[in-house]
Amino acid sequence: MFDLKNEIAIVTGSSRGIGADIAKTLASYGCTVAINYFKSPEKAETLVASIKEAGGKAMAFQADVSNPDAAQDLVDQTLGNFGIPTILVNNAASPMIHKKIAKTDWSDFASTFDMAVKSAYNCCRSVMPHMKKNKRGKIVNVVTQYVYGVPPFGMATYVTAKYALEGFSKSLAMELAPNVQVNMVSPGLTETDLVSGLPDSFKQSIAQQTPMKRNTEFKDISNAVLFLVSPLSDYLTGTNLPVCGGNVM
Repeated sequence: MFDLKNEIAIVTGSSRGIGADIAKTLASYGCTVAINYFKSPEKAETLVASIKEAGGKAMAFQADVSNPDAAQDLVDQTLGNFGIPTILVNNAASPMIHKKIAKTDWSDFASTFDMAVKSAYNCCRSVMPHMKKNKRGKIVNVVTQYVYGVPPFGMATYVTAKYALEGFSKSLAMELAPNVQVNMVSPGLTETDLVSGLPDSFKQSIAQQTPMKRNTEFKDISNAVLFLVSPLSDYLTGTNLPVCGGNVM
């Protein structure tokens, strides 16, 4: 139906979890992928080897994308090794902070914003000039189902940062249209390192409350990202696609 053989993607936070699965999925459709990692070089190189073994093309690049110079270097290295990036998936995230607001310091909000919002801002700022000059590009930001409806208790830093990321994404979509599309995916609860501290009883409860009776899996998110970076979504921009088994309707 389509392939991504002429596409070059940067996927932030892609050495493991959701990001790794997105990278593998894009590569399986022919996309050349820049794997970004911060502190997990072994996992990043293992992912690169897996993609190459399957016939794909990928390379790992270390960068703390919350640092603007590092984000710029990531884009520059991608340019030097592969060419102009046509896809950017902002997936980098920090561990969730589980506190009541009364016990949350502003530094907790700031650190969460730095990884969820500032990192996306840095990467977008670095890649935008190339996409605009090329007159094409797809940007996908990973948000959360919790920007819809009632937020979970004790996750104010995470939810607030993701609301900010949604606002940033829509504003950027307006500025970059019509040649560059900016969209979002909003996963439901997904088994990643970020939620490893949540009780199993809580995760099971969320699954039972979900119409599809299970929590979100990596493949659900990757397939949604694949759609949004493919030609099938060329008329979509500023869209937030809930990938949460019916929790948002």
